Amino acid sequence: MARTRSADRALRRDVRVLGRLLGEVIIEQEGQELFELEEQVRNLSIRRRRGPKEGRQSAASELTALLKKLPLEQAEPVLRAFSVYFQLVNLAEQHHRIRRFRAHASDTQALPQRGSLEAAFLTLRDAGISKERVRQTLLSLQFTLTLTAHPTQAARRTLLEKLYRIQRALEERDRCSLTPQEFADNVESVREEVTALWQSDELRRMRPTVGDEVKNVLWYVEEVLADQLARLPEIISWAFERAYGEPLGPIPTPVRLHSWVGGDMDGNPLVTPEVLEDTLRAHRARGLRMLLRDVEALGVSLSQSDLHAPTPEELRLSLERDGAELPEVARRQGPRTAGEPWRRKLRFMEARLQLALRYVEGQRAGRTEPMSPVAYRSPAAFLKDLELIERTLDEVKAQRAGVRQVRRVMDRVHSMGFHLAELEFRVPAEDAISANASLSGGPAPSEGGARLLGVLDRVREAQAESGEVACRTFILSMASTAEDVLAAFRCARHAGLWDAERGCATVDIVPLFEQLGALNDGPKVLKTLFADPTYRRHVQARGVQEVMVGYSDSGKEVGLLAAAAALHRAQVALTQVAKEEGIPLRLFHGRGESVARGGGPAQQAILALPRGSLAGGYKATEQGEALDHKYARPELARRTLELALGGVLLHVMDAQPRPAPEDEAVFREAFDTLAETGRREYRSLVWEDSRFVEFFTAVTPVEEISALPIGSRPSKRKAGGLESLRAIPWVFAWTQNRAILPGWYGVGSALEAFAAQPDGLVLLKRMYLQWPFFRMVIDNVTMVLAKSDITIASRYATLAPESTRELWQRIRAEHARTRRWVKRLTGEKRLLDHNPQLQRSISLRNPYVDPMSFLQVELLRRKREGHQDVDRPLLLTLNGIAAGMRNTG
Repeated sequence: MARTRSADRALRRDVRVLGRLLGEVIIEQEGQELFELEEQVRNLSIRRRRGPKEGRQSAASELTALLKKLPLEQAEPVLRAFSVYFQLVNLAEQHHRIRRFRAHASDTQALPQRGSLEAAFLTLRDAGISKERVRQTLLSLQFTLTLTAHPTQAARRTLLEKLYRIQRALEERDRCSLTPQEFADNVESVREEVTALWQSDELRRMRPTVGDEVKNVLWYVEEVLADQLARLPEIISWAFERAYGEPLGPIPTPVRLHSWVGGDMDGNPLVTPEVLEDTLRAHRARGLRMLLRDVEALGVSLSQSDLHAPTPEELRLSLERDGAELPEVARRQGPRTAGEPWRRKLRFMEARLQLALRYVEGQRAGRTEPMSPVAYRSPAAFLKDLELIERTLDEVKAQRAGVRQVRRVMDRVHSMGFHLAELEFRVPAEDAISANASLSGGPAPSEGGARLLGVLDRVREAQAESGEVACRTFILSMASTAEDVLAAFRCARHAGLWDAERGCATVDIVPLFEQLGALNDGPKVLKTLFADPTYRRHVQARGVQEVMVGYSDSGKEVGLLAAAAALHRAQVALTQVAKEEGIPLRLFHGRGESVARGGGPAQQAILALPRGSLAGGYKATEQGEALDHKYARPELARRTLELALGGVLLHVMDAQPRPAPEDEAVFREAFDTLAETGRREYRSLVWEDSRFVEFFTAVTPVEEISALPIGSRPSKRKAGGLESLRAIPWVFAWTQNRAILPGWYGVGSALEAFAAQPDGLVLLKRMYLQWPFFRMVIDNVTMVLAKSDITIASRYATLAPESTRELWQRIRAEHARTRRWVKRLTGEKRLLDHNPQLQRSISLRNPYVDPMSFLQVELLRRKREGHQDVDRPLLLTLNGIAAGMRNTG
């Protein structure tokens, strides 16, 4: 049993309260008999995990027998009881993170919270880095978050909103001294939401459209991120002053927000040129509406009268120009804003935003009227007016009477522009090759090639309407050669995305290297591109070459160790090539949430990146399923941003401990040896054993996952077998059966073989202690092993044909081997002894996930025997286990 910390008592209290309310709702809605059945299942599961050792096997047998004879009409409510419970537990844990964050922030005597910006600045200070150097770094720091839809959040938006309301009720209890009546009302509000959760369908009736996914992602932007990004410079300044003892001074917000949702065409036929065009306009319309609300709020605040704050000359001249360009607004506002010049200026700004919004809404409605010449066409003109307001307020000593609010709006626009999140578009390299060939007199383009040409036309139109910032990043997935990139470059130029004066395209062409061969050849591809005079001129004019490295497909192809080694090597080599060529490089990290797809603690992942690889800034994907637990509440968003920014600062300023270059060279060579052993072991199972596909299909619910209506994108890029299956359902399937094989397979064999060499184990232990990259890899594997359950997974293995059972024995042996060797490296007696909070969370969750796994095995067995009406309960198990494991791939 994992240790209990006193700090977790409030969390345990919340879980008990929510669990009791759920039990009362089940009795009320389903009856005492169903509740007693659920409790019987729960108690057997707990006895199987935590009861006396001699009784655990009998508890497992009882649980198996009970669930095997369970009728479907009872299976569904039992499943839902555990699934809703996990939604409530996840909510309680999320709320507890906020509680701990606020406790740290409130305790003036406590050390800063680990990973916070204040902790990062203290580390910089203690490393002897001067405040002037930190200031200069912050002025140029670049950090881009790119939001994606997939893997999609499994829970429906309507259920998430009920959970948010429950969380707000928990916050009210923590922050307010409630009267007895207020407390009773609070409890009743929670009970109402839990009842509504029970009475709502967990499953979507149909797959979300791309438009639904756009709206879902923008909800987090509008409701949470917009405000947090606007406040970020203040948060950075506060942390800096706490560490260095003096004000930081004005800095721009370092974060930029981008999105793929509505622009990602890789394997998603539903993202068409028309969808991309509408997404661009939806972004712009929602962004303009937000800014209209901001300007209206500023108008309420900036009520300075010229009787007490004389109108500066610059503002007076600006108002005269506004009056000449917008005479109707001047006539209408004349009496209302007489003597209040800043408020009058804001009314003109509001009118310009409204004209821009009217044009966008007209375009979406099919109207063809041109945009008014006095509308704001781009953020630059709007920012210019905000800067004028800031300067003139300073001039009349109003620094503490509105300037801070003006700066927040400015920082929001710097981060998000008029579009909330700058849309990027992703296209398979083969589509660019086909499209380019058709433009050069070759055959007609493929369907994907024609779609790309249509998209480029829409991007050109968007840039003509609202500037290059509307959409300027062209991601080329599955790129492997320089010709892939040059084909995309030529297509962009042919489409009119070209700035003749600067000699460059008006989009950045970003190759995505995601398979082993492409990662290994990436540096050579860059050299070839930079040797092309036209392309080199383009990159020099753009100011940076962006390259994306993909963590998903490489892991599925060669296993975790070989993928990690290839990604690390590629980043080192790409950084070196760019340095030699004198071209700034920005690496874009296509990370997932699961360890097998590059996931893990964000700050540790950033600190483990190769030295110098963040010189061009840090950019990473933020996956759809991560948005809820990272950005659903302001405090969660702030903590997430602080962790990432703190990591980037420490890395860029080289303030974290690193091995000496000669030691790191030895460590890299050793890791390459580990990776090759891991690759052979992984490939021999997954790709070289002809029985594996049959085994994988039998022991995981991969076929059922494709039917789960949680995302718009198909689970396969195109027709085919394992090679065409996306990495997300690949990882999701192994997570469902609790083996989580992609996150550890091959690691044990690699460690064992290397340790058998003279002084091999000594070197491995040195690497773990001294090399952040290796420590991150091993710690992530440890986390996956702790979440996995090979005993539960063995139940799924009984579904496999007899001819494939030998594969399961190999998997079990490798799992045991990996656990053994990881513990020898980390020095832990039990996995995650160094992370007791996560250890306890997993320990508490397992008895509640187990019944859903037992039921999923039974339902899969029934389905494969031809039983009818098991599809819905099966889909409920997928949702429930995803909630319990907090992962959909």
